[in-house]
Amino acid sequence: MLYAYEGLAASGKRVSGSIDASGQREARVRLRKENIFVTSLSEEKAAEKNKYTLPFMVKRVSQAEMASFMRQIASLLAAGIPLLETLDASQEQAESDHLKKVISEIRNHVREGRELADAFAETSEDFDGLTLAMVRAGETGGNLADVLNQVADLMEASLRRDNAIKSAMIYPAVMAMIGTGVIIFLLAYVVPKIIVIFEDMGRALPLSTKILIVTTDIIVNYGLLIGFLLVAGMVAWARYIKTEKGRDMLDRYSLKVPLVGPLMRAAILARWSHTTSVLLQSGVPLLRTLKLSADISHNTVYARAIEKASVAIREGGAIAPSLAQSGLFPPIAIQMIAAGEKSGQSAKLLMQVARDQGAELENRISVLMALVQPALIVTMGLIVGFIVIAILLPVFEMSQLVG
Repeated sequence: MLYAYEGLAASGKRVSGSIDASGQREARVRLRKENIFVTSLSEEKAAEKNKYTLPFMVKRVSQAEMASFMRQIASLLAAGIPLLETLDASQEQAESDHLKKVISEIRNHVREGRELADAFAETSEDFDGLTLAMVRAGETGGNLADVLNQVADLMEASLRRDNAIKSAMIYPAVMAMIGTGVIIFLLAYVVPKIIVIFEDMGRALPLSTKILIVTTDIIVNYGLLIGFLLVAGMVAWARYIKTEKGRDMLDRYSLKVPLVGPLMRAAILARWSHTTSVLLQSGVPLLRTLKLSADISHNTVYARAIEKASVAIREGGAIAPSLAQSGLFPPIAIQMIAAGEKSGQSAKLLMQVARDQGAELENRISVLMALVQPALIVTMGLIVGFIVIAILLPVFEMSQLVG
C-alpha cells in the first residue's frame, strides 16, 4: 500500500512524497535507509488525492499503453541497456503526451537515486500495488527484466479478458438500443395518429388495442417523468453500490444470477490464479501475494475468502482447505492448489488453473451470446408484433363491417 510521508533529509531540507510498503514499519525503515528523518507518515488514499478533481479531469495511462511500456523496458534491460537509457528510449517511443510526462518523472526519480518501484509509486497512480510489489521483488531478486515481462503478461491477459467480455456485449447492447428506440418511436409518434382514427369510430376496440392505447398515453403524457425517474434511480443505484454495504450486496447477488454468475466466477478465478502465480514466480512473499491478489479480485465475496486463507496460513494452516470452505472455488482448482502446496509448485499449478478458467470463461461467453442474441430478437419481435396486431385488428373489423 502507499504511504504519504513528510520528513527531513540529511541536509536539513524538508521533503515529502509517497512510498509503497507492506506497512508503516517497513516504510519507516526504508526511508531511514535513504537518510530521511520521518516527521509524518500516513496511508495515502487515492480518493483523498483526487478529492476535488472530477473523474473526467484525471488523466490515466491506458492498460494497453502501460503493458507496452513494461514490455519495452523489460526488453531493453534484458539487452543490457542501463535503466536511464531505457527510460529515455521508452519516452521517445511513447505516443501519448501523458505517458511521456509520466516516464519523464520516473526518469527524474531514478536519476536522483530512487529504486524503480519507488519512482513508479511517487510518479503516478497508474501503478497499482500489485505492479509495485512485483517490481520491488524483481529489483531485490536481480531479475527485474523477467518480472517486468510478467507484469506486461498480466496486464495483457487482463486486457484480453475485459475486451472479450466487452466485445461479447456490444452486439446485444446495440440491438437492444435500436429495438428500444424503434418501439418508443412507434408508441410516441406513429401509434397516436392511428389511435385518433380508432377513437373517432366510436366502436368497442379489441383488448390488445386498448392496452396499446393506455401504454401510448402513458409514454406521451408521462414520458419525461418516467425518464427522469429512471435516471434518478440509476444515479441513486450507482451511489449505493459505491458504499460498502451496497458493493457487498451487488457482489453477492451477481454471483447467483443465472448464466452471468458462472461467467463472473470464471473471470475472477482466472484473474486471481494468474496474478497469484505471477506474484509467487516474482518472489513476492505468500502473505503479501494473497493480500494483493485479494485486492484485484474486484469482488468482496472472493476477497473475504482469500483473506481468510491468509489468516489460516498465519496460524500454520494451508490455503486449499480454507478456500474449499468458501464454496467459491471449483473442486478441480482446489485439488490443484492443494497439490501445488504439497509439491512446492504452487506457481506452476496456479498458472494451469488460470489457463483452465480462461478457457472456461471463453466457453461461458460463447454460451451467453448464443442465448442472448436470439432472446433479444424474439423479445423485440414479440413487442413489435403486438403493436402491429393491436393496430391491424380494428382495421380488419372495420373492413368486415364495410364488406
